[in-house]
Amino acid sequence: FDTFTSIGMNARTYHGNTTPFVKEKDGFFLTTMSNVPAFREEPRMPPENELRAWMLVYYTIEENLPAERLWPKVGREVYEAYRPVLKPTDEIRKAVAEAIGDATTPQEKLLRLFNFSRDKIKNVNDDAAGISKAERAKIKENKTPTDTLKRGTGTGEDIDVLFAAMANAAGLDARITRTSDRGQIFFNNASTDRYWLNGYNVAVLLDGQWRFFDPASKYVPFGMLRWQEEGQKTLIPDPKEAIWVQTPISEPEKSVMKRTAKLTLADDGTVEGDVRIEYTGQFAKEKKDDNDENTEARREESLTDEVKAQLSSAELTNIRIENVTDSAKPLVYAYHIRVSGYAQRTGKRLFLQPAFFQHGIRPLFSASQRQYAVYFHYPWMEQDEVIIQLPAGFTLDNADAPAPFSGGQVGEYKATIGITKDGRTLDFKRSFFFGGGGNILFPVGAYPQLKNFFDALNTQDNHTITLKQPAATAVSQ
Repeated sequence: FDTFTSIGMNARTYHGNTTPFVKEKDGFFLTTMSNVPAFREEPRMPPENELRAWMLVYYTIEENLPAERLWPKVGREVYEAYRPVLKPTDEIRKAVAEAIGDATTPQEKLLRLFNFSRDKIKNVNDDAAGISKAERAKIKENKTPTDTLKRGTGTGEDIDVLFAAMANAAGLDARITRTSDRGQIFFNNASTDRYWLNGYNVAVLLDGQWRFFDPASKYVPFGMLRWQEEGQKTLIPDPKEAIWVQTPISEPEKSVMKRTAKLTLADDGTVEGDVRIEYTGQFAKEKKDDNDENTEARREESLTDEVKAQLSSAELTNIRIENVTDSAKPLVYAYHIRVSGYAQRTGKRLFLQPAFFQHGIRPLFSASQRQYAVYFHYPWMEQDEVIIQLPAGFTLDNADAPAPFSGGQVGEYKATIGITKDGRTLDFKRSFFFGGGGNILFPVGAYPQLKNFFDALNTQDNHTITLKQPAATAVSQ
């Protein structure tokens, strides 16, 4: 009973003011908040916890300390909790030697240890790991990284701890961090909200800088974190001080959507051909998470629904979806497509939108005004190539390329249009990136400029060229 007498209850109010708690009947306490503004959702907005008024009520055994005393204390506690299990054992050292092989640089060694931890240990928390309920119930708890190594199974935390222990055995300084989830809230280490610092990753000191890794997240590439944990203040446990490091936000070229279409255009405006789409980085992780538990038929159905939502007359056949559960390779969609009425026929002319993958997409922002900041989850890049075989008897009448534009380091759009010497094949190439320099959060005051940027993107993506059928050809047909 004495243990429970130290438990207290805390309450924190976010984005509003509440009255002091007043004791009522039967042990209840009452607080009120007045003039709470209505909450209205907007596209691409920060997490709700950052915007709406709400209260967090929780039990705690922790004393209420200011930030300058709390975080060093937390850092010491976490450091001491992990210190015994991060000491290398003979079994760990042996596994490290085998995993590293002929790697010489610290970066090469870490990559091999990362792949070993991810590929050799089955994550029992992963619903797509192929572990049945009965098997999961029989799995014993791992008390040390050596247990994880021997059994070949473990929780996500077990896998990260094993990777850290192996990195230490390789002569590096690796620690288990504490971080928060910016998909829920934007954590500030000036606060004392220990509640939000509930995530973990591995920090390794390389060339005087802390680098971050998460082998437990199956589809997150080496050197990246889940987008929710990038760009976040992270506490690196230490026996002496609170070490805070901002995790980097991955560059746009780390999360790429690469699309290729080889199409044939008929004189009635129908296009038909083959499409291939590759996703890497955060794109791939999200797509794989959405698909890895589904059957092949369900995956194909989801893809078809996604394409038809954009191109209603699309017909997909010969669908292939590759690398859904592969931790390293890009996710690939490949299919044959037929879209009737894609190009508009008017008399002797065809009006064609060469940006096939953007056809039918509306502007990202439609509202003229904005209440909340604009928030993108992560930077990204798009690379498209569309090759179109033109119908016999038609020639280019107007085929100027969409004009490029730039937002500086934040984003850029470029497109080119080429034609083969015989005038029969059109080659359209498009590149776009956004979020350069880690710019993913924009204040309300920047909304007009941001809206103009994406309106310009939509305008250029809807750029139309004209194909003309010579009069003599039209008469003969």
